[in-house]
Amino acid sequence: MKTKLYYITRSYNPYQKSGGSLMRNGAVRYLEELGWDVTVVLPNYGSDEFKIENNVILIPQTYNIKLSLYLERLGFYEDYLDTWVKEAFKYLKDKVKKDDVIFTTSGGELGMMKLGSLLKKEIQCKFIVNFRDPLDYSLVHGIKQDSKFHVGREKQEEKYLLNSDLIITSSKTNQESLQNKYPFFKDKIKNNYFGYIKKLEIKTKEKEDSKLSVAYVGNMGVLQKPEILYEIYKNLEKKENIEIYFIGDISSNKILQKIKKLEDKNIIFIDFLPHNQFLEFMSKNIDVGFVSLVNDYLGACVPSKIYEYINLELPMIGALPNGDGKDIINENYYGIACKYDDIDRLELALKKFQNNDYLKSIKLNIQKDKEKWFMKNRIIEVDEMLKGLVYAN
Repeated sequence: MKTKLYYITRSYNPYQKSGGSLMRNGAVRYLEELGWDVTVVLPNYGSDEFKIENNVILIPQTYNIKLSLYLERLGFYEDYLDTWVKEAFKYLKDKVKKDDVIFTTSGGELGMMKLGSLLKKEIQCKFIVNFRDPLDYSLVHGIKQDSKFHVGREKQEEKYLLNSDLIITSSKTNQESLQNKYPFFKDKIKNNYFGYIKKLEIKTKEKEDSKLSVAYVGNMGVLQKPEILYEIYKNLEKKENIEIYFIGDISSNKILQKIKKLEDKNIIFIDFLPHNQFLEFMSKNIDVGFVSLVNDYLGACVPSKIYEYINLELPMIGALPNGDGKDIINENYYGIACKYDDIDRLELALKKFQNNDYLKSIKLNIQKDKEKWFMKNRIIEVDEMLKGLVYAN
């Protein structure tokens, strides 16, 4: 395949350590397996060094990001990456060819799609926008991210999306929102669920006790509000056959710190587990995975934890806003997801999972569908979209 695909992104593993950077690394790997010649482009944060390492180009980024975010909020910058975009454009405009493809990602930032639009205008190459999350402080079905002041972003969003050849979202909620906002180019807005990165072979082991073990794993922040799981648990009349695990750093969550001080023997806190040890622990000890988001705006995001629980073959309880995450769990019978503030229904869900036959039936549903959520299979849709663009003529 002679066409080069420039994958322009804000973070990429191993240069950054995050779930998003790992996901992007997986996407590039599977695109390469499908025959694409991929070059990754990203900022070299906090460095004035220009580097090329294998298929990765790191372009210097030395300005103050906090100041840039403030200027973005006030409208002086379109995006906090504006200065980097100018430098990246100067370099790439002499490298990218008309037959190449610019594939930009967005985890909330505008900068990468802005760079892609500038390159398309200059070179007339194909330009794709891949939303992992909605653009920060844009409206999603009329809902704003939060109440903090930020200039509107629809004008810039529309300008750069209009210049694109293809827009790929990671949720149908965001896809529908963009189609409603921009009906004159709605046909080029598609959706692709990205799935889990690496397939796990789960060896089911018999638990040492008959207790139902439910785990919340990951970020313990205000947007997740994992303490909801404790609220459900404390309302139960019979608690002796349930164990609740919180796995992650609770140092920023004062409510969980107070709960830990209660020293309830059925509430277990684990700060950190190395990845392989974590996988073994989850497959051996946990029956149900708990996932939560407590902001209606985030209905346009599919928590990556859902894909992770599918990979671990764990039934789920979701405390979620209306949107794709909630729908994936309920419509595929992978567990029970309720509105995040509906504690009564969440309590009923926890009680239902105490029925072992029900628990097994949900687990079987996940095992049956597991393969279709593997990123290696999910990205075939993206490959077909890309080929439809490149070989359209």
